[in-house]
Amino acid sequence: MNPALQQNNYLKKDLFGLIINEQIEVNIYADEIMSRKCPYSGNYWHYIGIIVEDCSNPLLPDIICERFCNNFDKKSPYYNKNNLPIHWVDICSADEKNICKRWFQYILNPSKSHKKFYCYILGINDSNLNKEEFDPNSNFNSKYNRFFRTAIKYALKCFFRNKKITIKNIYHEQGQQQLHHYFPWHVIHKLHSEESNFTFQKNEIEFLQKDHTIDERSNIIQLIDCVLGAVTNVIHGVEESNRGKYRTELLNLMLPLVQRIIREPQNKNSPYSHFNRIMIRFFPKEKTDLNDPQRYRNQFYNVRPLKYEDDISGQGKLF
Repeated sequence: MNPALQQNNYLKKDLFGLIINEQIEVNIYADEIMSRKCPYSGNYWHYIGIIVEDCSNPLLPDIICERFCNNFDKKSPYYNKNNLPIHWVDICSADEKNICKRWFQYILNPSKSHKKFYCYILGINDSNLNKEEFDPNSNFNSKYNRFFRTAIKYALKCFFRNKKITIKNIYHEQGQQQLHHYFPWHVIHKLHSEESNFTFQKNEIEFLQKDHTIDERSNIIQLIDCVLGAVTNVIHGVEESNRGKYRTELLNLMLPLVQRIIREPQNKNSPYSHFNRIMIRFFPKEKTDLNDPQRYRNQFYNVRPLKYEDDISGQGKLF
């Protein structure tokens, strides 16, 4: 056997030395942000954010416990303060900020989140895409459908290498995607045909509203909304209408993690243990010729300038 395989920690063998493909069950939660303008290039970006929950180490109970500080007494004066819906762009109170802060602190603490929180954010430079490749009658949904599939495939292969993966559910925030005739089923259909190690228990994506008081799973929809909102604010800066002391505190909390993910994506010794667990990537690096069959080679990348970092250091004034 190849010595490199013998040293691979992800591979296990049976009594006869044959490689065993471990099996894992996951839930996937997703959200998106559309049309953010880059302050440096003027290009427009779409972002897809997904959180993958390993069902053997479930994330949802932890996120609910962090929300309520483990205090589920409905008669407590703190219960209603901690039961507020959290939407990144609407955070405007100390109570909302504190819920989000506890979630971010959970993510930043690998002793809590290491085997529980898996997150991948894919930034798509819409200005560098060839419009001819997508449905002109449903431009955004056509692009989103393709890159959502790409994001799921890459994330699962990185997070759970060489494992057979059963995807129990794919949850997405309610939005225009659910009205598209392809999106609810096409992603699952394509991944099922492309990936022999992927098994799906549902034929369609399930769309969740953001209200966690109606469906507790919406806690993770709110979480990915906040993570995606914070990351895109770090990259693109904070719009004047979005400025506020509560989001500023949260951005300062997340900035060091985003810096490390973007600048040191392969750092296995990160204090956040983000390697192959919390990832941010961008595509495509440049606009390519539609007739070039190799046009998408080496088009994914990690490094981007961080407008929020430049702003707080004073460097943003140079641009």
